[in-house]
Amino acid sequence: MFALLSPELVMLFACGQWASAQRSITDMHSLGYQNWTMIHAFYADMGGFLLHSPDCTSFPITAKQVHYLVQQRYLSVPEITKEEIWDKSKADMFAKTVAGFQAAWLVAQVIARGIQHLSVTLLELSTVALITCTGAALMFWLNKPLNVETPTNLKIESSIAEILVRAGDMAGTPFQDTPLDFIEPNLYTSSQLPFASFWGVQERPLPRIPNDRDSRLHNLRIILIVAVPTASFSLLHLIGWNFDFPTRQEQMMWRWTCISMGIILGIGCLAEAVSIVVDGYTTSALTNLGGYKLRWPSNLLFFIPGFLYMSARLIVLVEIVISLRLLPPGCFEVVQWSQLLPHF
Repeated sequence: MFALLSPELVMLFACGQWASAQRSITDMHSLGYQNWTMIHAFYADMGGFLLHSPDCTSFPITAKQVHYLVQQRYLSVPEITKEEIWDKSKADMFAKTVAGFQAAWLVAQVIARGIQHLSVTLLELSTVALITCTGAALMFWLNKPLNVETPTNLKIESSIAEILVRAGDMAGTPFQDTPLDFIEPNLYTSSQLPFASFWGVQERPLPRIPNDRDSRLHNLRIILIVAVPTASFSLLHLIGWNFDFPTRQEQMMWRWTCISMGIILGIGCLAEAVSIVVDGYTTSALTNLGGYKLRWPSNLLFFIPGFLYMSARLIVLVEIVISLRLLPPGCFEVVQWSQLLPHF
């Protein structure tokens, strides 16, 4: 349901994971470990490596934390190969390719219907818009193993206490997720939000790594890559401006809701992009502009537009469903593919 209401956030989380994997490649290669791949980095950031120490409960470590432990000689580089990691995945490249072709076929169908002046349903249009974000997320996750259940155990001789003492002042703050938070703090969105306490007291150290890694987009190119599918998702809904609706009121509701979505999303994304650039690509999505999203009442500037956007998305989903009760006759006509093929 969350992916339907806000597919851009799912894509943003995917992009954050991909960006982290890219940084991990650079870090590990700088230490001379050329066999460290995107698959290794994704595997680490999804909790694939479980650290065991003499004085602490075992906990998962991220790719950045693996790099720190290797750099400080607490740990040897995990010897697992990318083939062994991929063997743990519940979906291989073939399954992802099939999903990509299915999405491409739907897009081709909708384009062909438009060329032949056949009616397109709001459900088809919205699905094509959804594909822009889910397709981008699929590309970001192309090298990410799926649903790995058994982690790789890593053991160190040094105690966690010794690691913290040797780290000095940078490890002076009590940890929030795991004892190695000082290496890469404020990683996950759910643990930073003001109402995180409503989830209840969670086990610490975390037994597993959450999926909501805070996006840290580290250059303008990645921001632009994210901006294209985000803008496309909102703008594609406007294609339904003159579609046939069961009533005039529903058509006007669709128009105003889509305009509202575009305005809220456009202003919000532009402000976020500018703030990331101004902060020098050093802050996360929740801590940019001085962390206003985490303080009351300034966080209302973030949560009120977010609530309005989610409300607009919910209205759009309801309109899609109720529009199926009375479809125009053209929706039941099939594409004549032979008319689209060149004739010699």
